[in-house]
Amino acid sequence: MPVSDTEYATAVAAYLKERSDADAEIRAAVVAYRSEADRLAAAVEAARTARADADGAAVDAAALVAETDKNVTVMWRALGDFVGHRRIGPTPSAGEPDPEPDAERVRTRLERSERLLSLARQGELPIEAPRHTEVTAAAIGLGLGALAVWAALGLLESARVPFAEALAALTLFAGVGTGPIVLGAWLSWQYRVRPRPGQTLVCVGAAIIAVCALAALFMRGL
Repeated sequence: MPVSDTEYATAVAAYLKERSDADAEIRAAVVAYRSEADRLAAAVEAARTARADADGAAVDAAALVAETDKNVTVMWRALGDFVGHRRIGPTPSAGEPDPEPDAERVRTRLERSERLLSLARQGELPIEAPRHTEVTAAAIGLGLGALAVWAALGLLESARVPFAEALAALTLFAGVGTGPIVLGAWLSWQYRVRPRPGQTLVCVGAAIIAVCALAALFMRGL
């Protein structure tokens, strides 16, 4: 049965439309495939980068832990040498882990601890001694002043000591000047601080009062 021209044209148009639709579907599938492949490749690369960063962070954290443990052990031993190992006990164990560790913050804390320990060794901790230390400073001055007068009196009463008067005068001056030294040693040992100007003045003033009063009392007949 012969095919008319109209039927032939309709069949050709249907074929071309189906072919066009198929080509469009193929192109869409190719685009989708390439997009998904690119997304997966980007995800893989991001995962590799994250893994590399995590490995690097783990290495840095392990190095920081080792460095911190070493520095803390050294400082703890130095602190024990300073205040006595019985007072501080063994090196403390690590505390709770920091949820957001910061290497710079840890190193800053260690440096501050080392600086404070160094100041403590020099008797220069940025703290004030208790108020009663001024009373102790006065007591030290009075005691050393009285001791100086007693020593000077013994020199003057001894006939076998040459230049007794000069030595007695030097002893009195030494009694006044020794007060701040003894006060500084006591404050450094007791409170790890150096004497403040007010404490030094109290000590020297008390020594001068003791020397003047006792010398006038006991040496007026010599």
